[in-house]
Amino acid sequence: MKKRILVLALLIILLTGCSLKKDKFVLATEAGFAPYEYYENGEITGIDIDIGKKIADELDMELVIKDVAFDSIINEVKTEKSDLGAAGISYTPERAKEVDFTVNYMDSRQIIVVKKTSLIQSPNDLQTQKIAVQLGSVADSYLTESYPNLTLIREKKFLAAIQDLKDDKVEAVVMDEIPAKNLINDEMIILNDPVVVDSYGMIVKKGNTKVLNAANKVIEEMKKNGEIEKLVLKHEGVEKEKTPNNTVFDKLYNSTIRAGRYKYILTGLRNTLIIALGAVILGVIIGSITSVIRNIHGNTGKLKVLNVLAKGYVTIIRGTPVILQLMIIYYVIFKQTDINIILVGIMAFGINSGAYVSEIIRAGINSVDKGEVEAGYALGLKYKNVMAKIVMPEALKNILPALGNEFITLVKETSVGAYIGIIELTKASDIIASRTYDYFFPLILIAIIYLIITLVLTKLINMLEVKLNHARN
Repeated sequence: MKKRILVLALLIILLTGCSLKKDKFVLATEAGFAPYEYYENGEITGIDIDIGKKIADELDMELVIKDVAFDSIINEVKTEKSDLGAAGISYTPERAKEVDFTVNYMDSRQIIVVKKTSLIQSPNDLQTQKIAVQLGSVADSYLTESYPNLTLIREKKFLAAIQDLKDDKVEAVVMDEIPAKNLINDEMIILNDPVVVDSYGMIVKKGNTKVLNAANKVIEEMKKNGEIEKLVLKHEGVEKEKTPNNTVFDKLYNSTIRAGRYKYILTGLRNTLIIALGAVILGVIIGSITSVIRNIHGNTGKLKVLNVLAKGYVTIIRGTPVILQLMIIYYVIFKQTDINIILVGIMAFGINSGAYVSEIIRAGINSVDKGEVEAGYALGLKYKNVMAKIVMPEALKNILPALGNEFITLVKETSVGAYIGIIELTKASDIIASRTYDYFFPLILIAIIYLIITLVLTKLINMLEVKLNHARN
């Protein structure tokens, strides 16, 4: 009897799959910081990721990696979008007020990278120069406090900071020594004396003792048995690709074909188009409703409350940056909700677009000759029929170029979606650049793709205009 019950239980587990499914353990990181976290063969790996896997195993959960902007990792953890944050995060009293830190797992030497011809030989030579750092890094905070006369160029990524040095936009870069070894070229050197020595920890939401205790236990064990040192040796071996990079063909191959990097571009293109198309549909719906409300109020004096709300919506949305709206929707409105980030992108960009579309449609409605409207009323048509049969068809023809331009703008605006982890076209170029160590060509490649999209959309809009004009005639 017991055997039958056991067999039945196993069959149920196999058929449903639910009992074997582990809960997800989400680790937020910025995967452009080799050897701590980086892309390899389409997946994110690195020292922090391997430690994260151990912590997830300790909790009997399935590790999921989320690649976001460095300065949004704390928000990810605070809002419980992610369970753990790890990307070479240094302890500061300000950060400790927002999140809890694990025990330190790595020491960090913040060093100076300069060109071989530079006059800067040590931290004592830092006076009034332009220095590049990563925004929000320990180098950023330390130099701000200790070297007030420096001009700091704060970049989103260390690779961009190194590119600034290559292009002679800055005199030096201050960053972690281990990633610097992978980023410098033959014209650069790392100075021996560090600016400051620091330690890295991982972060969890305040009060999340379950994850904090598990993380501390794993890190302490890994430090004690030498596993972390082995991880450093394992991932520090990630070197620049020894491939020809002299011709356009070489650059194209390295940025698209090698290691299947075209997949990032295809994923970015797909997400960009999905978000832009979904947002423009949502924007047209919201914009149409808003413009009709304001038009009805303007002609009849009715819908006063709705008109005030509509005007307020347009004013607020047009008066604030789209990236701020994206963050509010994701980190505030959906703070405790596990929502698909593509859907968040559609909502954020759609709501933003709706404010502009409403003004476009309202301008189109106002551009219709009043004589046509009065003629409709004279024929006995009601307001809704006048709008549907006379005003809107004429207005659509007038506003089509502006609506098309709004769609094109939306395609390009999706680039800020990378802040919350959406892989769109510009994020794809960042991923590729983090492995090829070449910012220029991936950006040019993505710019060409954006240009092609814009030209195709412009052509389609022009064809639609011609068709509408023929139908009208």
